[in-house]
Amino acid sequence: MILRRTAITMAVACVAAAMVKLQPVVMDFDTVGVRFDAAARPESPGKRLDEALLRNLDHFAYIRSFDPVLASGSRRAEIRRPLWFDRCEVRQGDFYRFLQWLPFQSGLEDMAPGQPDGWQHGTDTRDHVVSGRLDAPANGLTYYDAWAYCGAAGGRLPSGDEWTAAAVGPEGRRYPWGDDFTSDPWPYLDPLLNATRPCGDPATETPLGIEEMGHNVSEWAVGRGSRTALVMGGNGYNAPRDLYSLGVLHRQAPANYRSPYLGFRCVYDSRPRATPWRTRADTVVLAVGEYAVGIPEDARVPSLLAYIPRDRLSLIARMFAERDRAATLEVHLTAREITRHEYDAFLRDPFVGLGLHAEANQPRGHTHRPPDWDTQMLEPDLPVINVDWWSAYAFASWAGGRLPTAEEWESAASAQGRRVYPWGNDWRAAVNTAPSNQVHRGLRVLAQDDYDATPEGLFAMGGNVSEWTRSVSGASGRYAVVVKGGNYLLPIGKTARMDFSNHLSPNHRSPTLGFRVAFDRPR
Repeated sequence: MILRRTAITMAVACVAAAMVKLQPVVMDFDTVGVRFDAAARPESPGKRLDEALLRNLDHFAYIRSFDPVLASGSRRAEIRRPLWFDRCEVRQGDFYRFLQWLPFQSGLEDMAPGQPDGWQHGTDTRDHVVSGRLDAPANGLTYYDAWAYCGAAGGRLPSGDEWTAAAVGPEGRRYPWGDDFTSDPWPYLDPLLNATRPCGDPATETPLGIEEMGHNVSEWAVGRGSRTALVMGGNGYNAPRDLYSLGVLHRQAPANYRSPYLGFRCVYDSRPRATPWRTRADTVVLAVGEYAVGIPEDARVPSLLAYIPRDRLSLIARMFAERDRAATLEVHLTAREITRHEYDAFLRDPFVGLGLHAEANQPRGHTHRPPDWDTQMLEPDLPVINVDWWSAYAFASWAGGRLPTAEEWESAASAQGRRVYPWGNDWRAAVNTAPSNQVHRGLRVLAQDDYDATPEGLFAMGGNVSEWTRSVSGASGRYAVVVKGGNYLLPIGKTARMDFSNHLSPNHRSPTLGFRVAFDRPR
């Protein structure tokens, strides 16, 4: 009778436990709340730039010329004195008059750095189909030719920062003319005709009145270090036009490069006079002040484009796609990977042995105990390893949480795309995943001031152990689970990035594989 009563009591307890999914009574987890905002971001220069880049995401599979700008981050330039900018790009007729004047001079004093000895200034548009359009922008000339013209005219080529300051203004416009793209500057199917339009389109001038900074021809400018030649602005040929016309983007080019879609304008440090070849300058003054000339601080897409491999552009699209969910979702992740001490409490719970927290498809006869468990418990504060996905799932259920999805993991590591590595946009050799003899090559307990930490307080998302997620993938041609994060045996350059992932069988165990838990409410 007593045995029967005991059996009934145990059966009732098991049923009750199964119904309420008994969770640990004394186990406490240090968690970090991560907010995922699906609501519309407030209008800002960063948001507007992100929108333009996302519209053209597919083109970045082959466009790499903007990478240095995208990786450079936010910068500000101070204009310390007024600058007189040419209102229009230098015209073909003006440049021809300069070439006619030049042979009668003993030599130009102002030569571009790196200009070869005996350089003959000229343009390759004299026999051009539109060479008779003297009011069209000068083109087909090199950086050396543009430098010489501006110097002889009493001015100089603008620096890249000066040009950008004039294009985006103190308010950080997306395009020189404003925040909304317009196709008006490209009325023709023939790109050459779009590149030879006369100056004077009020719809595309800057608020100050500077013309043609986003269309007609791109323009030479001086990079950091005067030997670096920059190409600024859009033109009649390059597409997508709403990408190339963005005010903050530019690319580098060889100083001897020529193109029918590349010209220039000059800038003057004082009010200009007529040129020796009798061309009068029509200028606009750029005021003294501080201008944002780099990537806006709140832009999220540029740093991802600069670092993430081009075969993973879909990851960026997925991160920024609108979700059918509440405007703000908050997930609480364990600050560190689950330790052996925490996992030991899980193993000691008799209800775990009864399979109450097992995933429905867990293989029969499965054991949650790692094969090297006795050795692991000699260092109980290190992350638990050699656990397969079934055990990670069961632990998360037992703890009252779940495994994070791959998307949640990526968003938490990158602050929803604001950084490439968990700690920022530069990799650090001090993280234990770096292939260096001076770096610890094994599991470790991370201190509060460890390099491998997000600003929000999540540790070891770049190294220590890789981590199971709840996301399933068929990328390998078979059923697999997505694993996120680097580990102590992998090189940091790629594997610590938020986009790195692996796909493993749920039965896989490894000394470099652990997990952390996600909770849908504060712990």
